[in-house]
Amino acid sequence: MIPEGKTPGPSRSRRRRSGLAAAMVAVGAVLLLVPSAGQAAAGCKQLRGGSEPPCNPHLAQSRWSASHRGSYAQGSSPSRGLESGRVVTQHVDLPGTPIQIEFSEAYPDGGRAAWGSLIDAFDRRVVFKAGVNSGRLIDLYVPEEREDNPPPPIAGGITGAYNILDRGGRFIVPRQRFFDVFEDGTKDRVNSPIALRKRYFLPERAFCGAGDVLVGATMTYDGYVAFATERGVVGTVPRKPGEMTDDNLRTIAINDNCDAPEEELETVSNNIAADEKGGIYVVTSTRMRRFDHDAGKNRLTERWQSGYDAGSDVSEIRLGAGSGSTPSLMGTGRGQDKFVVITDGQDLMHLDLFWRDRPPKDWKGMGGDRPRRMACEYPVRFGDPGATTSLSEQSVAVRGHGSLLVNNEIDFDFPDGLTETLRTAQAALRGGDPDAAPKGMERIDWNQKKQRCRSVWDNRKISVPNGIPSISGRSGTAYGIEQQAGIWGVGGLNWKNGKSRFFARSEQQKCSDEALGIFDQTGILPILQPTLDELPGSCHNSFYAATEIGPARSIWTGTFYGMTIYRPSG
Repeated sequence: MIPEGKTPGPSRSRRRRSGLAAAMVAVGAVLLLVPSAGQAAAGCKQLRGGSEPPCNPHLAQSRWSASHRGSYAQGSSPSRGLESGRVVTQHVDLPGTPIQIEFSEAYPDGGRAAWGSLIDAFDRRVVFKAGVNSGRLIDLYVPEEREDNPPPPIAGGITGAYNILDRGGRFIVPRQRFFDVFEDGTKDRVNSPIALRKRYFLPERAFCGAGDVLVGATMTYDGYVAFATERGVVGTVPRKPGEMTDDNLRTIAINDNCDAPEEELETVSNNIAADEKGGIYVVTSTRMRRFDHDAGKNRLTERWQSGYDAGSDVSEIRLGAGSGSTPSLMGTGRGQDKFVVITDGQDLMHLDLFWRDRPPKDWKGMGGDRPRRMACEYPVRFGDPGATTSLSEQSVAVRGHGSLLVNNEIDFDFPDGLTETLRTAQAALRGGDPDAAPKGMERIDWNQKKQRCRSVWDNRKISVPNGIPSISGRSGTAYGIEQQAGIWGVGGLNWKNGKSRFFARSEQQKCSDEALGIFDQTGILPILQPTLDELPGSCHNSFYAATEIGPARSIWTGTFYGMTIYRPSG
């Protein structure tokens, strides 16, 4: 094993650039680190610049420490990312898919660790830890192998997909009906194995009925883990393991009658976001909601709610009804308009912006039957003026007042009789089929002076079938896990005009013997074999995972039963 305090040389042959455009000179001035107001005592470092959210002192002070990068869930970063297709790639096989990967702060020896929780059809609840410098696995924590009486699995769903790495180096995973809190077995050692610090089982009042489970979670700016359940319970509990108690738990149930039929309940199928004013933002199957948490008053209240056009049908690619996006927070600097951003469920999807605070006094509203809190409802056509349908299951990436959306509308007739889990998995895997894969990416900005949204650019050729996109402010590049003619890799687009800069393909395209062994061991190989025969690159499919900007300009992404790392080769 390569010590994480050391940086290894390339372990695989270098790939030549296969994209269209040459590397671009980094955009913008170097951002300086300065203490955030009111947070200097906690050592929280605020990156200067109008596009960067306030630093959260309770998250690990790293480049990506929570799902969708941070509490604002913007999926964008001021850090420099890849700027050409000249990369060294590394693929790691895993017994599941990490939707989000979190990076630690530097250890005393200079090394860093990447943490992730895995999603699989059998809910084995595996957590992994890998070295950032080497990319190699340090440890896999499998409860059934390390615990005498682990909780029974609940197959299917996205519970456990979203996680948090806190300031104390604790990896917090909300899964099923409990919080798992992991940490290093030996403090300050990057190569230390994983240890389970606490498993906090939430009481019945934290759920809406016996079948309810945890879905989303984020870190509030006062040091609490905010969460939402699938059937609409929102709550907060302190992040420190010793304070995770029922007495410190605060909850609000959105649904009055948990015995009502499922179609009558407001449900949650995305992650959540939080701002520095105590706001917690949750999108349900029918409404956008804000809750306020006040640690000083030990109180959780609902601030506002607003309807949106949730549509009526659930596509195969969708993980739930209504919006397919985690709420992203837009507007960071003084004097900037501030919104929560989602996509809706109309046949022709729209980008929706809601005022986070009270709408300005001079705001006249959008007219019609739209709520006054809504500031924008903009059709997303991905460059096709005649489009009557569009769809995305991804969180909207946000930088400044700009938003980035990807097309996920699969062109494929799915067979009848598939379970919900199999249908969703097949929809993701079909993204590797060039004949079925969706194409299109679009940037839509809020114009503060004219108080309206407008399309800045679209790219009708790029295909990012199911991965969550990201943006590098310093590199001026938008990233997505792209497929070209069935080959997977990371694509980079000019954030200013949408033109493709490069496509860096994954070096390994077929499933490895190790991956096939995992499939065989879990019993899914017979089910998967026809897909692997038709789409041999399926193990490099992004499978709903985030495209993350890691240390040293690297790009990390989860894949179907694995993860891939792209590093600049020069």
